[in-house]
Amino acid sequence: MVWNRMDLKNFAKESMRRNFGACVLVAFLLSLILGLDISSTSRLEELNLYVPDGVTVSVKWITLLISILIGNVLTVGCCRFFVENREYQAPVSRVFHGFQGGHYVNTVWIMFLRDVKILLWTLLLIIPGIIKTYEYRMVPYIVADQPDIPAGEAFAISREMMMGQKLEAWILDISFIGWWLAASFTCGLAGIFWTVPYVHAANAELYAVLRENWMRSHSMGPS
Repeated sequence: MVWNRMDLKNFAKESMRRNFGACVLVAFLLSLILGLDISSTSRLEELNLYVPDGVTVSVKWITLLISILIGNVLTVGCCRFFVENREYQAPVSRVFHGFQGGHYVNTVWIMFLRDVKILLWTLLLIIPGIIKTYEYRMVPYIVADQPDIPAGEAFAISREMMMGQKLEAWILDISFIGWWLAASFTCGLAGIFWTVPYVHAANAELYAVLRENWMRSHSMGPS
């Protein structure tokens, strides 16, 4: 199935409008948790002269653990929410999907591996890091769909899904630049109430198309 970003973004807008409040709340909750590490670190750097080094290191470790143990799991739950929201008005509780069903450890492990892989490639060279970021873009969606999947299989499927799609996915990301500027000019309000949930919804639409293509290519029929 061939996709184009205009159709994909229109589908995303439609799914958002059907369940607008829940979409905003889920995206805001995820942004709040993921932003904790950055905001805490920057504040500590500003107060570096007044805060003991031991406290600074401790806070950085705590925020890192929050990102690994909570933020990444909420990321998977957010993916689950927006994929389901394409079909019906998904409840906000779907954002906690990663904590349920006895698959929490597997979710944490796979997402941790994804972050480490991307980090190591980025430390090697910036461009390979960007490529790997797009190559593993579908990992949280795959885990959201199949929380008991082995790590190696999740990465392999994501690589296959994104094969030949990385440039188009990058163009899709760039197409939101106007909305990100609007978020900046409105002190984040446009980001909270439109840009962030809109981007999540569009990425869910992208995953749905790539999942369909992958399943067809493996003779599994339509999803």
